[in-house]
Amino acid sequence: MRSRVLALAAVLAVGVSFPAMAAWDYIGSVDFGWRGDRETQYGNFGGSVERLNFRAEGSSVSCRSVRASFRRGGSTEIFRGSIRRGRSVNVDLPGRERRIERLDFNCRSDGRRQATIRISADIGRYRGEWRQSPDWDSRWSRMFNWQVDVNIGDRDGRGGRLDDWFDANQWVSLGRESFEGRGDNEVAFTGGWRGHSVEMLALKPLNGDARCRSVRATFDNGQTRSLNIDGGDLLRQGRTHRLDLPGGDRDLRRVSMTCQPVGEYRVTIELFARK
Repeated sequence: MRSRVLALAAVLAVGVSFPAMAAWDYIGSVDFGWRGDRETQYGNFGGSVERLNFRAEGSSVSCRSVRASFRRGGSTEIFRGSIRRGRSVNVDLPGRERRIERLDFNCRSDGRRQATIRISADIGRYRGEWRQSPDWDSRWSRMFNWQVDVNIGDRDGRGGRLDDWFDANQWVSLGRESFEGRGDNEVAFTGGWRGHSVEMLALKPLNGDARCRSVRATFDNGQTRSLNIDGGDLLRQGRTHRLDLPGGDRDLRRVSMTCQPVGEYRVTIELFARK
């Protein structure tokens, strides 16, 4: 873990570009204990998927087999092996079949605590299919951050512009910082905002997707509060994610972020404030 301090007025130039990466949408999870292998199923799919992503949380996980059964029949093993705690693996689907009916896990926790595999999907070109799901209104529309669809001219499904709420005249950039490697990195933003009231914060990954395990705000009165960052879900490249400040505290002293890149080695995140 590394920690760096970035002054309020500093804005670092980004000199490296990266290829576009998959947008991973969290769809569910399965749990495993440490007393031997456990077989469990996951079957909540609203449509076809391009790929899957499995992330181990709580403890490392070992899987004898993960099999996918498809709606048109047939099944195949799509993964076997270990996933270290806090790490994830991308899982490709063989052949042309993309509509999964269920996943069968035969896995166990490698430690003396429960392990969880978070399941995310690269839905890609199948978004229309998921929107037609009977569970769209009650489940998937509440889970997915699909207000903006970058594949249709930077407009959402209702014709709205990208980040309609983000008015550049109202927001001030507090700086940029890069997060590298496969583990979490902690960065502290601090400096010249003392005495200024901040209404809201926002994060924007610039050159890749990211996931932030925590964002903490420290105020002039010494209080520290954790901010809700989309429940730990994926922060998509080029999209701005708002962070409301709880309670009546507005005089910021410091913002600490614990984040990691998703899919690539490095991601740069810009922090904004609205006064």
